[in-house]
Amino acid sequence: MGRPPILPPASEIFRDLALGKYKDKASIAKAYGVTKGAVTKALAPYEEGKIDYRALMPWDFKVPTDAYNARPARMLRLHLKAQLQNHKLTQKEADDHHNWIASLANRTLAYSADERWHYVPRTPEHRGLVAVLPAEAELPAETVSLYERIEAG
Repeated sequence: MGRPPILPPASEIFRDLALGKYKDKASIAKAYGVTKGAVTKALAPYEEGKIDYRALMPWDFKVPTDAYNARPARMLRLHLKAQLQNHKLTQKEADDHHNWIASLANRTLAYSADERWHYVPRTPEHRGLVAVLPAEAELPAETVSLYERIEAG
C-alpha cells in the first residue's frame, strides 16, 4: 500500500487559489507541509494560472463539451473569472461580461440534462444569481457566491 496523498485534488487546489485562500504554490506547499516541487507536480497536468472550472461547475453535463463550448457556458466561465480574486479581465472580456450581465435582467441561465443550456424567466427565488444551479449540484457555500449577478471591477 502506497503513501496516502498529502495534497487535496488539483480541482480543490485551483478552487482555493481562485478564491484567494492561497497566493501561490509556495503558500500551498507551506499549508500542507510539502515542497513547492510537490505542488508543481500535482498541478502539472494543468496550465499555470488556469482556472479549473470543473471545480466551480461540478455537476454532470449530458454532453461533456457543454461545460466549455456553448456560448452560455463561455459566458458563465467569464462571469466566474470576473468574480475570482486572482483574475483580471481584458477590456473585451469586461465588455462581454457587462453585456451578458445586462441581458440577465429578466432571465436566468439554467442547465439540465434534457434541455442543456437554456434561459428561464427570472423569479424571486433566483435572487441575484446568474444561473440556476442543477438540483444535484453540491457546491461549497463560498463557491455559490461566485454565481451572484454583479459587475466585474
